[in-house]
Amino acid sequence: MSIDMMIHNHETYGQIRYFLSDRCTNVDKIREFNHLVQNKIQADEIIMFDSVLMEMSEIEENEVQIFIREHGHKNRQILAIVVRPAIELDWEMSQKGEFEFCGYDLVDMMSCISVITDCDTQFACIKYDKLNSYGLISSYREAVNTQLDLNEMYSEHSHAYCEIVEIWRRLLV
Repeated sequence: MSIDMMIHNHETYGQIRYFLSDRCTNVDKIREFNHLVQNKIQADEIIMFDSVLMEMSEIEENEVQIFIREHGHKNRQILAIVVRPAIELDWEMSQKGEFEFCGYDLVDMMSCISVITDCDTQFACIKYDKLNSYGLISSYREAVNTQLDLNEMYSEHSHAYCEIVEIWRRLLV
């Protein structure tokens, strides 16, 4: 299933979806990316749910172990994505022990881009100095407050109407 089909299917909100994704880790790639966002994101690695900047393809949950065995190398990862997360999923993902919690992204669901990383840092209400080492928001409360501030302060901007996306990941090594 394509990433666009996942986004426009509202029945999948609150459900864990899995995506095979590349990584943004090497120094040159991060420098190039950070130049695009005016050096505001200070991260060792940037993780995002963004179909424009990242090569992503959806896989089924039962395919996760197959991809780990057959496609493992250090430039790939599996992202477990939850659009409109629920507390119960945090517990479920942490019990699996295979995935690491990375943080919360804010995503324009119409264009499927990250508002944090792919909007040229034009939104003053995003606290770039508070982003974690992956360039994401660590606290759900902060993600909700930022989402509300975007709607209130930039109501005329289409990217301000975004969803909170919880991101977990499993490295393929």
